[in-house]
Amino acid sequence: MSSLTQLQLELAAFLQRRSLLENDREASAWATRTLTGSSSLSPVQQLEIYREQFWLRHTSSLVEDFPGLSGVLGQRAWERLIEGYLERHPPTHFSLRDLGARLPAYVADQSWLEQRDLCRDMAALEWASIECFDAPDTEPLNPAELQQIAPEAWTQATCVLNPALRLLRVAYPVAELRRALKRSRVEGGTVSYPDKKPENLVVYRRQRELDVASVSTGARDLLEGFAAGKPLLEAVEGVVRSGHVTESELGPWLTALLRDFAANGWVTRVELP
Repeated sequence: MSSLTQLQLELAAFLQRRSLLENDREASAWATRTLTGSSSLSPVQQLEIYREQFWLRHTSSLVEDFPGLSGVLGQRAWERLIEGYLERHPPTHFSLRDLGARLPAYVADQSWLEQRDLCRDMAALEWASIECFDAPDTEPLNPAELQQIAPEAWTQATCVLNPALRLLRVAYPVAELRRALKRSRVEGGTVSYPDKKPENLVVYRRQRELDVASVSTGARDLLEGFAAGKPLLEAVEGVVRSGHVTESELGPWLTALLRDFAANGWVTRVELP
C-alpha cells in the first residue's frame, strides 16, 4: 500500500465519524501530524470542516432522493436514521446516484422506527423511482406486431417488460402519501399517517415522466411472471392456479390486460421461440 493510499484511507475514516473531531484525541493527534493548520484554524479544525461537509453533502443528497421518507420521519428521526445508514454503508463511488441503494433494506432492519413498515414501503417506492428515472430508453410496442403473431405461437411467446419499470408489493398506500407530502410542502398543512392498505404498485417512466399505478393481484402476478422471463402460457397458468382469475374469464381478461400493458408502455417487446 502506497503512502498516499494510506493517507487517503486514514482521512476517509476521520471524515466518516459522527461526532466533533475537536474533542477526539486520536483525530487531533493525526491532524497535528498531517495537516498544516493556518493563522485562523488549528489542524483538527481544518479536518472538522471536511468532516462536516461530508455529512452535509451526503445527507442532503439522500433528502433529495427520499423526500417522502424524510417527510414521514421528521427531522430528528431522519438524522438518526441517515447517520446510522451512512456509518454502516459509507459511499464507495464518486457518484451519489447509488448512495441510497441499500436504504430500503436498512430501514426494514431498524426496530426503533415508530412506523417501520410504512417507512420501508416509502423507501422502496422512492428507490424504485430512482431506478426507473435513469433506466435505458426503449421503443414502445407496436400493436400491429401483436396482430401478426399466430394464435398458436402465443403459448410460448415471452413478453419483455420495459427496463424503466419496477413492481412493488406494499402494505401502505405510499404513492398517495408521497403525493400528499409533496402538496403539503407547497401548500402547507399537516399529513397524517395512513392506515394499512395493501397495494400492488407499478412504478414506471413514460415519455420521460415518472408515474405510479396500482394494479390487481392477478395483473401483478402476470407482470411478475413476465419479469421472471416466463413464457406467456406459464405466467398465465400461475395466475389461474392462484385463483385470481377463472378459466372462463381468462380470454377477455388476458386480452384487456395485454392491451393495457402495451398502451402504458409496460410491455415493449414480444419474443417468439
